[in-house]
Amino acid sequence: MYFENLLDLLKKDNSRDIRLSKIINPFSLYYLCNHYYGIEIEQNNLPLLEKKNNLQKNKNFPAIKDYDIIHCEVNYFEEFCKILPSINKKIILTTGQWDAPQIKKNNLTDTVLHNKNIVLWISQNPIYKNSDKYIAFPYGVIPHFLEEYSKRLILNETNKKKHDISFLPILNNTNPCRKKLPVLPSLTPTEFYEKLAETKYVISPIGDRDDCYRHYEAIGLGTIPISNVNEFYKDIFGNNMIYVDFNTMLDMVNKIMNNNTDLINLNYIEPNKNLICFEYYEEMIKTIIEKLKNN
Repeated sequence: MYFENLLDLLKKDNSRDIRLSKIINPFSLYYLCNHYYGIEIEQNNLPLLEKKNNLQKNKNFPAIKDYDIIHCEVNYFEEFCKILPSINKKIILTTGQWDAPQIKKNNLTDTVLHNKNIVLWISQNPIYKNSDKYIAFPYGVIPHFLEEYSKRLILNETNKKKHDISFLPILNNTNPCRKKLPVLPSLTPTEFYEKLAETKYVISPIGDRDDCYRHYEAIGLGTIPISNVNEFYKDIFGNNMIYVDFNTMLDMVNKIMNNNTDLINLNYIEPNKNLICFEYYEEMIKTIIEKLKNN
């Protein structure tokens, strides 16, 4: 339902505002929140400044109400934690940001997880398993190429899968494991999405973070990513991803490069394309917050 609604909307209005607010991407948590602590909205000229309370800039902490959502950029997490004791409200905290680094588990994150005023923590690049107090949130599609991607989503309604499994160009310098994979000629975003849409499975190794754009770009185009992500990402992808260790992935790549894909036995089932829809997560989180209020 969510994916079909997204396609219908994109056919009517494929503007930047719609793409950023309706397709899951690294800025999606800003569209979910009531308040934010960070600078990415201004840096990237996101079209929602007038609707959000910039806590870092205006210090308007009295505006926070019980069960409001506060988004904190990873770069400002420690700074935000220093003022957290002064927020005497039950809040939902979200963390993440477009640029590296991702958040890391440490004593401070453990303290935040058990803070009595944080009734729910929602985070990109998860560091804990899903629980009543913590939920993993997707990183999403690369913002730079949302226009090209949304056009391929629309074209892909009638697209046929030509290949069982593919290895497409990657940035080989973002993770040590990627340096062991073949270097392929680069593709334009349009070419990349076209090839991605034509395959049932795609190799999708971790990069500077475990979560990466390719995971979601693939799923939206009906392609299942094969990745060496850590176990926390199963809370995001479920059975919409093939989880392997790097050596298994490397063996698959070698078979692809040597045209021996018949030796890779996978039973394709179309992934849940709702995973790239903002409204899918928005409704899920609203439901969780209502339950928290009632309890």
